[in-house]
Amino acid sequence: MKVVLHDRTDGLGQEVRDTAQRKLTRLEHHFGKVMDAELEFSEERKRSGLATTVCRITLHLDGRRAPVLHARERGADPQSALDLALDKIDRQVVAFKEKVTHRKQQTSPVRVPAEPVRAGQERSSEPERMRLKLRPMSVSEASSELLADSQPFLVYLDEDSGEIQIMVKRADGSLAVIEPVIP
Repeated sequence: MKVVLHDRTDGLGQEVRDTAQRKLTRLEHHFGKVMDAELEFSEERKRSGLATTVCRITLHLDGRRAPVLHARERGADPQSALDLALDKIDRQVVAFKEKVTHRKQQTSPVRVPAEPVRAGQERSSEPERMRLKLRPMSVSEASSELLADSQPFLVYLDEDSGEIQIMVKRADGSLAVIEPVIP
């Protein structure tokens, strides 16, 4: 991983440079698709005369659809600004990694078509049982996923209440949310 450091301050200590290099290369171990990082330190002066250090981090990720991640933080000294910016960029890398790995999970049993019954095989009278891993979603996320899919319903966990919800596609194309209630 290539790290480019720009110092636009009066002077940046070698220990801050070494810390930045070490922690940014740790991001590559955390998520292997980090191509290069650009780190910039600058100073901002306020009207009161106080100077704050601004740290900007830009990460370029490998891949055709990979975004460029940015973090900008202020601190009283370069080390505190660097720590705040690294925390922010680390959260963004983790979120992107989860998004990428979540997309490559196996197909849900609800979306897999049932195998046809063969000639010599009889169906049992007991219904087939399926186990689903429910993800927490908002209503808007669930509706966009349901509209993008060919399934007639979607079972999910409500993000706010944590309760099981069922979203159904009606015949006229509208959507309805079923909120199961146990009496």
